[in-house]
Amino acid sequence: MLITRIELENIKSYKKMVVDFRRGTTAISGANGAGKTTLVESIGYALFDYLPYKQEQFIREGEKFGLVTVHLIGGDDRPYTVERRCGSRSRWFIYDEEANDHVEQKTDVLDKLHDLFGIDRERPLDSLFRDALGVPQGTFTAIFLDKAASRKQTFDALLQVEDYKTAFEKLLETQRLYKEQMMSQQGVIQRLEYETRDLDTWRNTLSEAQQQREQQERQSNEWSQLLLTLKDQQLKLKEQERALDTLGKQRDYSNATYTNAQNLLREREYQAQVARDAQRIVEASLNDYQRYREADATLVRLRKDEQQRSRLLKQQSDLNSNHARVESNEQNWLNRLEEVESARQKVAMLMPLVKQQDEHEKKRDELVEKKARYDEILKQGTNLRKRVEDYQQKQGTLHKQIADVEPLEPVANLFEERNERLHSLLLQSSERLNKQRQLQEKQNELETRNRERDVAADKLRKAETNIATIEEHRSEAEEMPHLETRRIELIAQEHLVRGNIDGYVKSRSQSAGGQCPLLHEGCLNIRQRGIVSLESYFDGLLTKEHEQLDTVRAEQAVITQRENEIKKYVDWFNKLGTYSERRDNYAVDIQRLAIDIARLEREIRDVHEEVNALSQLPALIEEAQRSNQESKDASQRVRELPGLHKQMQQLQEQIEQGNEELEALRAEIAHLKGVDTYLAEVKASLVTLNNPRLRWQTQQNVVNKAPEYEQNLQQERIRKAELEQQLQALEQQLKSYAMLDNDIQQQEAIRISSGEGYQ
Repeated sequence: MLITRIELENIKSYKKMVVDFRRGTTAISGANGAGKTTLVESIGYALFDYLPYKQEQFIREGEKFGLVTVHLIGGDDRPYTVERRCGSRSRWFIYDEEANDHVEQKTDVLDKLHDLFGIDRERPLDSLFRDALGVPQGTFTAIFLDKAASRKQTFDALLQVEDYKTAFEKLLETQRLYKEQMMSQQGVIQRLEYETRDLDTWRNTLSEAQQQREQQERQSNEWSQLLLTLKDQQLKLKEQERALDTLGKQRDYSNATYTNAQNLLREREYQAQVARDAQRIVEASLNDYQRYREADATLVRLRKDEQQRSRLLKQQSDLNSNHARVESNEQNWLNRLEEVESARQKVAMLMPLVKQQDEHEKKRDELVEKKARYDEILKQGTNLRKRVEDYQQKQGTLHKQIADVEPLEPVANLFEERNERLHSLLLQSSERLNKQRQLQEKQNELETRNRERDVAADKLRKAETNIATIEEHRSEAEEMPHLETRRIELIAQEHLVRGNIDGYVKSRSQSAGGQCPLLHEGCLNIRQRGIVSLESYFDGLLTKEHEQLDTVRAEQAVITQRENEIKKYVDWFNKLGTYSERRDNYAVDIQRLAIDIARLEREIRDVHEEVNALSQLPALIEEAQRSNQESKDASQRVRELPGLHKQMQQLQEQIEQGNEELEALRAEIAHLKGVDTYLAEVKASLVTLNNPRLRWQTQQNVVNKAPEYEQNLQQERIRKAELEQQLQALEQQLKSYAMLDNDIQQQEAIRISSGEGYQ
């Protein structure tokens, strides 16, 4: 993401401001109060929904709204415009210039910003800006001074510790699964190792088994060849066995055939002998046989005649039964016709009574209708009278309600006035609540400003103490450059002395034997100068140089010790500008806070006075609510008054109508008086008559059946004549069978006497 431009309108000290940004690092500089922090806060407010104070303080003094517009290039390399307005008609939206699309809802805007910044939506943008991106001036180390729990929460969010924790927990599960799988595989390996512990033995056994199998296969092949040979021999033996069985069966069949022939021969010889004996017997009893056959044939014919006679006798019996039944039916129909004649006489006798019954029943029906109308009128009159009484009772109730409501009209007329007063008091109460809320907010803000002032004062005291301490040790701090210069000089001097020492050491080594290290010849003038030898000369020089080197090193040690002693004062002195700037900032903050505190104290006093002025509102509102409710109830009841009058008029009309209907019913019931007595007399007369119509109808039904009875009688007489003719014919047929029983007895005697010859 790259911010290309920020536009501010009515934001704190800016009336209207446009700031363009280029790629790379941008530094914002300026004097205290110039508005550097305002730019950072504007970015936090527009892009991260972060503002460390109220929006009213973010808006320029005296203006109704503030507007922050940020132009940026998103992570997708597309230009976007984020505009956020605070104060009146506040809004917040993102405009995609390429897509010409707006995102306006707060949740949608936050989601879009998360996408543009490439930040997980679970991470709040405001805390990210506050703790990492736009740390307010003077609070960079505030996180480190928080409590452990708060500090942990902040850094966990910044460092995404939760993601690592989640990954760690998920990896723990993976590790656990890996360990479980490893343990499972180890168990399988151990099981397989245990199961294959005799693998070598099994391999030896397998080798032996394979050798044995090969030997058995060779033996099996030999046996297979032998088996084939034996199977061929078996087939030949089975064929011989089947041939032998066939010959045996042929032999058995021949033996059986011979035996049957012998038995048949003996049976035929026996039958021939029996036939010869029978022939002799037949020749001796031929006459009796013929007589028996003739008698038997005659008996067969006579038995048929006997059966025919039995059939005729049965028909005769059936006809006699039918004849008797027909005679009985004939007599029955004659009796019925006599009953019809008697019924005709009774019908003629009952006719006058039937006419009298019709007249009485007609009167009875008329009287029953009048009696029903009489009862109905009585019931209608009772219901109507009860309804009129109910109307009168309701009329009394309505009259009482009207009497109760009419005095409430003056109170109801005050409803609008009392309602307006109640709304006015409620508005004042809402204003009082707003004032109390403002008072509480300003008191809280005053406490916050006092705490901020105390913190700023404490920081100012610490800054002034630090500056005083630095000024106190300014001389020591200013001594450091001289010490640095001297230390450099000593280092150069040390290098020089070391160079001399190295040169003297080299020259001494080259001057062995009195040789000049430069001319490489014997030195002749050293003794003139009192020098014993060149070695001793160089030893003396080396001793002096070493002494001088020790002196330089000692002075270096002193300078180093002094530098260490005043180093902290130098560090303090280098921070003097920072401490001075902080002191000035703290002083400005204290001055600003003092102004804010004084303003808040004035506002608190003013609001407190306004709240006290409205302290009587609850009692006034309670009284107004009671009066308003009273007028409201009265108004509701008064609105019912026209309806009550209308109901009263309707009830009066219904009462008058009911009275008119009652008079009409009274006049009608006067004409129906005595109907009960007349009805009782008519019913008594009907009881005395004993329903002659029913008796007449019964006899008339009998008379109506006369044609049917005469027709049935004629049919029965015809049937009787037919049966008599059939009986006469049967008697003629039965006369021919009069000697049948004697003939049967004679033939039975003949057959018995000749039976021995027949057998």
